[in-house]
Amino acid sequence: VGSPVEGNCITLVENSGEDKVDIVFLTENLDLNQVDSYVEYFLDSEPFNQHPEKFNFFYSEYGAECEILQDIAVYCYSRSLVKNSAVCPNDYIVVLADRPKKIRSSAYLNLVSVNVNHDKKVLLHEFAHVFANMADEYVPSKIPRGAENCVSDCSDFEDYDIEAGCFEGCSKSGYFRSSENSIMRTLKSNSYGELNLIILNEYLNEYE
Repeated sequence: VGSPVEGNCITLVENSGEDKVDIVFLTENLDLNQVDSYVEYFLDSEPFNQHPEKFNFFYSEYGAECEILQDIAVYCYSRSLVKNSAVCPNDYIVVLADRPKKIRSSAYLNLVSVNVNHDKKVLLHEFAHVFANMADEYVPSKIPRGAENCVSDCSDFEDYDIEAGCFEGCSKSGYFRSSENSIMRTLKSNSYGELNLIILNEYLNEYE
């Protein structure tokens, strides 16, 4: 792997200090204005709007090449993309791709593949997967090991100091979520929900 080529990384937002969440954007044939709109949306959204100083955003001028998995989801992860993202500091990679609306966005390891023909809330949904190990709250899906937002018993919500509800169906039937609807369940929701905000804030509190 060669050294980063100077000029291939554009700094979009940078805060002073060392312990930040570094997010790099790449696109598949989209312009920088699209990236700027997603960064602005992200920083305006709860809970990230309470912690803007904890984030740095960058743009790698290298283009991305994405594929469609099983005619269902856009998937942009590749060794070459990871190499091209490394021209910028990054903990997480976001790739913007223009695909038919029926094609879902996805998350894999530390990379989010976003179909720009979805509501921008899809970035919040997918980022919660890679940043806070959050599970989907719709059924069916796979529960990541250690995910805190889907529980096997309603009493598990008592560990949190919240007025949690208990609704069946959280990645799997027989598992429970704390809010009837949240961004982790449907993009029609405007909130992560109380429990998910607590989980996200626990992760954010690890940063300066």
